[in-house]
Amino acid sequence: AVTVLFMVVFFIVSCIEATKLHEEYGSSASYALQIAAYWSAILHLLLAIAGTFILKRFSTAFTVGCFLGVAVVVSQQDLLLFASFYHYQHGNLMFNLIFADLALALCILLTFFSLILGHFRNHIIVK
Repeated sequence: AVTVLFMVVFFIVSCIEATKLHEEYGSSASYALQIAAYWSAILHLLLAIAGTFILKRFSTAFTVGCFLGVAVVVSQQDLLLFASFYHYQHGNLMFNLIFADLALALCILLTFFSLILGHFRNHIIVK
């Protein structure tokens, strides 16, 4: 529940961050980082929805394994977002820092969640 809450908050913050980068600085802000912020927002929302569905309704070995792999990849993406936005000079500097810190928190949360899911996957999988 905590991870899903963080993902929903991250979705909102990502959309605001990308919009602020576009509106305030236009062409001087990195277009790639705007796309990265929107893309991460979409991925986190989809991961929260798919993860809830997989863990509650459709817990086969294949789906749990795929979900575990996607969670690890998104966790690493959050680490890259943290590194990219932490000292970024365009846009609102405080909002960049908030976005970067939230990405780091999600990286740590998803890594911990992936470790726990990988360890207890045999208890979750329905045969």
